[in-house]
Amino acid sequence: MHRHKLDVATFRSRRWNSVSRDAPTAAMLWQFIAPSGQILLALTLDLAVSLLDCIPLLEDLYYADVSFGGAGLEGLAATRIGAASSPLLPERHQLVFHASPTPEDVPPPDIVQRIIYRADLPVRAGLDALCAPDELNRRPTTSGSLGPYVSLLTGHQDYVENAAFLSAVQAVASAARLREIRLLAERYVRRFRTRPENVRPHERRAVLEHITGAQSHLELELGYSVEIPADLATLIPSLRPASYHSALYEAMGLTERAAAVSQTLQRLGNATAAELTAVESVEQRAADRRRVRTVAAVTFVTTVTATLGLLFAFFGINAAEVDERRSMFDPAYAPVYALISTVLVLGFLLYAVVQAFDRTVLRRATAPMPSWHGTRGLLATELGTALLDEGIFQVPPQRPPVTDRGQVSPEPGRTPAPPTP
Repeated sequence: MHRHKLDVATFRSRRWNSVSRDAPTAAMLWQFIAPSGQILLALTLDLAVSLLDCIPLLEDLYYADVSFGGAGLEGLAATRIGAASSPLLPERHQLVFHASPTPEDVPPPDIVQRIIYRADLPVRAGLDALCAPDELNRRPTTSGSLGPYVSLLTGHQDYVENAAFLSAVQAVASAARLREIRLLAERYVRRFRTRPENVRPHERRAVLEHITGAQSHLELELGYSVEIPADLATLIPSLRPASYHSALYEAMGLTERAAAVSQTLQRLGNATAAELTAVESVEQRAADRRRVRTVAAVTFVTTVTATLGLLFAFFGINAAEVDERRSMFDPAYAPVYALISTVLVLGFLLYAVVQAFDRTVLRRATAPMPSWHGTRGLLATELGTALLDEGIFQVPPQRPPVTDRGQVSPEPGRTPAPPTP
């Protein structure tokens, strides 16, 4: 977005000015826009001091205890883009570039760990979490060591340093977005765990659909802002920049944390899908009961109206069998009522026969299959594997062994019979 030179004469810091009077020779304020829409702030300083003398300044930069003309980094960044000042997020990474024309200028491991840990104290050898990519340490005059918050590169070309600078910008953006995604994922997990249970199914469905929609957006944002930017070799086919980029994401723990957050989102999606299935089952049972009630009511009305229709149709015909002087309840019309009743009884019998037939067919279809019908049957169907039923093989009876004297040896645990005279 912007790049501005700052007046080094107005530079002030908390720890640096208390131990050194050397001022930076140049200062530049950078503002970047990540592909995810995040705005990142970077401050570059040129110093003419030794590496160990930079440790107090690194500590000041980590806590943003620096100012130019009395204005902090938040205020300087806000005035450049015309926005209100806001506090900086906790994610940050520091780069230290050092020239090493000869192998003797390459800093030893003790100085490297002091720079990366921002503490001028010795440590035991091997007890650190530093990462040293092979491509950055291949030549005698170059070195590269990375920690979660500080990276030290010495003797590398300008394009390697520029690529490392942009990699740090993208890594900080990914770390900030990953933290936000994790916080939102935990919030929706709590919302799922505290969801109301004793409410109507459509209200439960609305809550679950909201969680599912948020989970899908978080998964997409995780892939776009964290997982995809971790791959630089696809965009820049260069060994040292790609090696530094991968090592930086590993040193900052972004790969492992992204996998953990992704697994949390997947489990949230599975739990939400299972809950939606349960809600659908409840709604389906309610719909079935509603359909049964409707069918029962319609069947009752249809049966009554059909019966009355047959009866009124008989009495409405112009025939000699219908006498207008007789009541409709006259015993002379008993055959007509018997015929209508027979039709109704035959209808119920037909329903019972069809229901019994359906139950028989369903019972046959759900009969237990043999144990080998599952996986082995699938193999035989898809791959043409020959299947052998284990039941057709019979273990032959073992014949008792014969001793060298022609006698049959007794079975174990049985006393031998006495010889026949």
